[in-house]
Amino acid sequence: MSAPLYPYADEDQLLDALKQGQPQAYEQLIEQYADTVYRVAYRLLQNPQDAEDALQETFLTVYLSVSQFRGDAKLNSWLYRIVTNKALDILRKRQRKSEAATQALDDLGEAMLEQIPDHQAVLPEDWVERQDIHEIIEQGLASLSPRLRTAFVLFELEGLSMQETAQVLNISPSTAKVRVHRARQALRDFLTAHLSPVEE
Repeated sequence: MSAPLYPYADEDQLLDALKQGQPQAYEQLIEQYADTVYRVAYRLLQNPQDAEDALQETFLTVYLSVSQFRGDAKLNSWLYRIVTNKALDILRKRQRKSEAATQALDDLGEAMLEQIPDHQAVLPEDWVERQDIHEIIEQGLASLSPRLRTAFVLFELEGLSMQETAQVLNISPSTAKVRVHRARQALRDFLTAHLSPVEE
């Protein structure tokens, strides 16, 4: 299948049209980049509704601030930076909400456990066999801290260079490299623990 023909053939033309407020330019921007932006948001947030919110907020930010974009980075790098920041904002809001409810949930959980004599954690014997490997990987990704997850997603899953990853995250390439390395180690440990053979 041939690539779709867009009104604006290259990035510079598209940016100029965006800055001029051309409706076709916004339509092309969304058509070209919506899937990528959503994919990044979902991998960072692990929640479809939150990813959709980040997607909408990203394109709204582009609409409101494209006139200030100086072109010192590629358009896709700018979009990566925006969606990453939006996703991190959502994660911070989510964390504040969860912290407010954590103590109440802990108290309730302890009260319920006290009513169950000799309670213990019980897992299906063939837990690993029943779990889809992809799901386990997604769980491992979700277990990473936001800093490690964003670096890993951008570099390993989105294919950005280390320099581009650093630019999107506004950190040095060496810091980006450390975060990616730590993310790999953490994921390896997670997968090793969850994919180990189940003892009889």
